Amino acid sequence: MSAAPSSPALVPSTKLLTQDFFPGDQSSAHGCPHIKPLKKNGEILSNYQVLVRYSLHFKNRHALGILPSSKDKKRPRNNEDAASNSKPAPQLPTPACLTCETTLGRIHACLHCVYVGCWKGDHSRSHAQETGHTFSMEISRCGLYCSQCKDFVYDRDFEGIHNGEIIRSSELISMVQEPGQKRPRYAKWHAGAKEATAIKTGTKLMACQGLRGLRNMGSTCFMNVILQCFIHNPLLRSYFLSDQHSAKRCEFKNECMGCEMDKLFTQFYSGVKIPYGPCNFLHTMWMSSSDLAGYAQQDAHEFFISALNQIHNKSPSHKQHNCNCVIHKTFAGVLQSDVTCLNCANVTSTPDPILDISLDLRPTKRSKSGSSKIRGSSDDKAEGPNSLADCLERYTHPEKLGTNEYNCDKCGKTGQEATKQLSVKVIPPVLSFQLKRFEHSMGASKIETKIKFPAQLDMTRYTTSARKLKKNKLAALQKLNGVPGSESGSPSTPSSASSSHSTHPPVDPIPTYIYNLFAVINHQGKMDTGHYTAFVKHRGEWFSLDDHKVSLASQKDVLDSKAYMLFYVRQTLDYDFVNASKD
Repeated sequence: MSAAPSSPALVPSTKLLTQDFFPGDQSSAHGCPHIKPLKKNGEILSNYQVLVRYSLHFKNRHALGILPSSKDKKRPRNNEDAASNSKPAPQLPTPACLTCETTLGRIHACLHCVYVGCWKGDHSRSHAQETGHTFSMEISRCGLYCSQCKDFVYDRDFEGIHNGEIIRSSELISMVQEPGQKRPRYAKWHAGAKEATAIKTGTKLMACQGLRGLRNMGSTCFMNVILQCFIHNPLLRSYFLSDQHSAKRCEFKNECMGCEMDKLFTQFYSGVKIPYGPCNFLHTMWMSSSDLAGYAQQDAHEFFISALNQIHNKSPSHKQHNCNCVIHKTFAGVLQSDVTCLNCANVTSTPDPILDISLDLRPTKRSKSGSSKIRGSSDDKAEGPNSLADCLERYTHPEKLGTNEYNCDKCGKTGQEATKQLSVKVIPPVLSFQLKRFEHSMGASKIETKIKFPAQLDMTRYTTSARKLKKNKLAALQKLNGVPGSESGSPSTPSSASSSHSTHPPVDPIPTYIYNLFAVINHQGKMDTGHYTAFVKHRGEWFSLDDHKVSLASQKDVLDSKAYMLFYVRQTLDYDFVNASKD
């Protein structure tokens, strides 16, 4: 039997960050008078370090723990995609209260023993009173709680351990996800005397902001859910809260959607909790887009696209070829359409700019007369459960064109058979998916198919670079095996590819594109008389938004909902040096 893994070594006291940020000042090194005596033996610091490491590993479990299970290793689905298609094996237990076994809300872990309790059911505080254990750590945010102070406390040594573990976790993710990428070394920042004084005198506590209901002003739920998704979009939030578009300095005095967005963020972060009625936003949209004017129920996706276009049209760079407005920086991507001639294997590539991706759905059950084939689907797959991964696979699956749809420039044949395949050439920081639930082909109807979608999405396999890498890898395998037709790009058999799996040459790594879910829009009811609601993620917690009603939700509630629109933000953003210099 292998030995149990040992606990991480205690951070030496000489390496604690008590004086890193404020040299020479130790008067406020301990934010709580009860913690200073406990730090002398170092046990509480070591326990905190173990729990922080567990918390960070649990948050990043999809990036760090995606390993094939023993069954998946024995039965790979195919030679190239065995690792990417295998199901992740859970390696860490979900934090749950030992008394009531709930996972909802804030879960506290005792720093003196192994007890884990919930805050909502008062089990964590009851444990502290019964045992006299003073300190616990809130697992989701690694906050230090003192039961005697009855509040969260700040301590620089604990903060130093937390920061060090964050850096360590980021380095592990980089090594696992992007082994060939080089990263700059982390360097500590030391505050000078003026900076330390400015931090002490200029810092103040802010009320909890950013969460607020919106009034329904007459069938305006379609607008409310889109505005909530805008408010909780991390990139839009950073842009407008950093005053990069100010309504007071804008050259467009009237009908500027950027100004209305600035006012909307001001209202949400004003500290006021009563529901807000975005009358000016609605009026500006009516004046800008006559199709959306009136009190009739509108489609949320149409409003979303129209709002993006109106914000873009009022930006200073909207007439430039490469627009660097906030909309294009946040949502803009590029699809690549590759048309391959089946006669000469000539490939014609065409770029197509996008702001979102609309995905076809597969009905759960249809009669033979009313069924419609979808790209990449077969008759025996026309029924059953559906998922976002299935939709993306069909979206990027090769589609056979008709004989009259393609003329090859290379072989000069008209009416030549060909295949068309889509891939994502430039992937945006924020991915917006519309699940096409509304059909208009044979009368207006709504598809109620349950679509499974993940909290964390890996888009790497759907990118153009990943497709090219897979093609090059397959060609290298064919060349090593001496498979005929390898030069023309004809596919090899699974047996030939698998036989040389251990001898294929190394390939250059490509960046990974991991996205985290932050907003979901749902539609209940019929097509013309339904109602829109939303789920948004705010400060690590999920909330259900139904116009003016705001309530706490669990991730299970979110993932079990019948989504109409999904919003994902990339986990790691790239720094744009070119556009940053222009801004």
